[in-house]
Amino acid sequence: MARPHLSSPDQPAWIRSTLGLYEFLASLRFAVVLIALLGVVLGLGTFVESAYGTEAVKFGVWNTWWFTLLNSLLGVSVFCAAAIRYPWKRHQTGFVITHVGLLVLLAGCLMSQRGGIDAQIPLLEGDSGSRAYEDSHSFKLEVRRRSADGETSGRGEMIGPIPFRSGPFNWDDYGSRRSFIPWGLAPRDRGVLHDADGIRLEVLDFYADSTAALAPSVKLRVGSDSFGPGGGRGVWMPVDLSWQPNPLAGGDVRHRQRVGGGTVVFWKSGSKAETNAFLAAVPDTEVGFGAKGQIVLVHDGEPRTSVHRFTVDELESKKTIELPGTGLSVDFRDHEPRLAVVRFAVRPTAAGDAAGKSSEEMVLAADLPEVNMPARRAGVYGSLWVDPGPADASERMQGKARSRIDVIQTHDLALAYRKWQFPAVTAGPLPADGRPVPAFEMPMGKLELRVDRFLPADTVEVVTLPVPFDKAKPPSAKRRAAKLRLSVDGTSETFWIAGLPIQPIQEKPGPTERREVAGARRIAAVTMDPDSIDIGFDVRLDNFERRLDPGTSQASHFSSVVEFLGDSRKPLTASPVTITMNAPVDFSDPATGRSYRLFQESFMGPWLPGDPLYERFVRELGGTRSGEAPEAIEASVLTVNYDPGRGVKYAGSALVVAGIFTMFYMKAYFFGPRKRAVQGAA
Repeated sequence: MARPHLSSPDQPAWIRSTLGLYEFLASLRFAVVLIALLGVVLGLGTFVESAYGTEAVKFGVWNTWWFTLLNSLLGVSVFCAAAIRYPWKRHQTGFVITHVGLLVLLAGCLMSQRGGIDAQIPLLEGDSGSRAYEDSHSFKLEVRRRSADGETSGRGEMIGPIPFRSGPFNWDDYGSRRSFIPWGLAPRDRGVLHDADGIRLEVLDFYADSTAALAPSVKLRVGSDSFGPGGGRGVWMPVDLSWQPNPLAGGDVRHRQRVGGGTVVFWKSGSKAETNAFLAAVPDTEVGFGAKGQIVLVHDGEPRTSVHRFTVDELESKKTIELPGTGLSVDFRDHEPRLAVVRFAVRPTAAGDAAGKSSEEMVLAADLPEVNMPARRAGVYGSLWVDPGPADASERMQGKARSRIDVIQTHDLALAYRKWQFPAVTAGPLPADGRPVPAFEMPMGKLELRVDRFLPADTVEVVTLPVPFDKAKPPSAKRRAAKLRLSVDGTSETFWIAGLPIQPIQEKPGPTERREVAGARRIAAVTMDPDSIDIGFDVRLDNFERRLDPGTSQASHFSSVVEFLGDSRKPLTASPVTITMNAPVDFSDPATGRSYRLFQESFMGPWLPGDPLYERFVRELGGTRSGEAPEAIEASVLTVNYDPGRGVKYAGSALVVAGIFTMFYMKAYFFGPRKRAVQGAA
């Protein structure tokens, strides 16, 4: 069908340009190029969804400005192609209906993109909820006034939610492994998100999934690439150690771990003198170990550091031993042979430079060097080394007098190590970049020590670490974290904050999920909350069932029996409905007329007795209907989908089909115009 030409050389330039653009937008050439480009983009979207999941394709393709622009240009092309042929002839009826259907279909897609809901509702059995959580987060600020004495009271002013478009990946991943996909064209909110009235919030970095680790800590490997007779296969044993001043108050914090035929110990050095003593306090085989062990003391004095070695037997018999050149002497106090611990006092001699200072007690433990008590005021540090002698199997199993590797975080936030395998000790810096150092020597081969991860810190703190992207991991199971800079009245702090998790019962934000910055006049607290939508009615979970494949822990089937409740908790359906993995349920809210589709997406848990979440869930729900606490608690995760453009898209598709049918029914392009042209020529 030929299209009319509207522009001509005798028209003014601006009219000719406008009509020329109109003709170009209505041309078949523009439509073919645009449709081909959209075909490429749709293929890219299919690949992105297959490789990275639905969240990634929504962020990187479907919800981007450039994809919306392509669809808008397609709509303009369809409209211009139909409008330029007005007034339409009878044989163009099917053509017009088809183009109207395409415009209606595109309008429905735009409505779905802008107003659709695709969110999750986590529910415990017997509980109900009306808030559906999306895969995105936003920030909220609570600002409170400070009184003259620095105290605050009451609930402050709430600012937010502050929208935050982050994306499905850790920000360091963009532009590297996925550089062939135009992620840079997708909008991400970086930099300043809020700046008003002396409060400024900036986003510096983001992890789409993260984990929390205690620092200072070190993750090591002990093993060999060729272990066993004839250089067999490699064997590596992981060692993950953290340091905390008081392990009894810190819960499950490990300073040591048994590995093969020895033990690896980790602790933190508090000063340069302690670091130097750690490296210098190695035994001398010529001095010997005696029956009770060799004491090595290091004095951090001027002009040089001095090392002094003697046996426990010698100190116990003499009671007092002077440390030459230090003005100090050592007085024996006690020795515990079962624990291999010696206690003595360091005091100034009468003629020493330190005369007049009080004595200081020291405690050295051969098998527990991380608990040694040095004489810091006197500048004396040390170690106790004991000849292990013949140890039976039970003693070896208890870790007594075995080979050991001591690892410390030095005063300058580096690593140093000592390898103790009787009678020799090797000490030196430990590379944090994974380069190996010698570890234990065994009959089957020589083992090496490598550092996989080192988290230095001056004080004990929680460090946020990125987790690699995992397509199979549901969004509700990811721990999102953002690095923020929050400024309040001129006071600025930089920190990592974790997003609040999506749980059936929301808990009070923890220290890693809520941070405060105190300014001169105000205190601002920031949280990263999941975006949620009130769907207008309650969904109550009556029963959740999960079945496993025989002999495995893999779920083969899970389903939820739910009720829909309106105002005053009145049921909106005649009976409960069942939602299974492959059988969603459609529900129309009588109050708003909205049509929802609910899917069985996944589940959370199980939580067992003793778990803090289990105890909280039982307390919140009051046990079960029988009044007894369940053996385990699981939560069902339902997806709530609302598509406002669904009916419009159906209508547009029907119009396209009707238009194509009309064109073929009227035989418009095959016989009608051609027959009239032939008759005119005759």
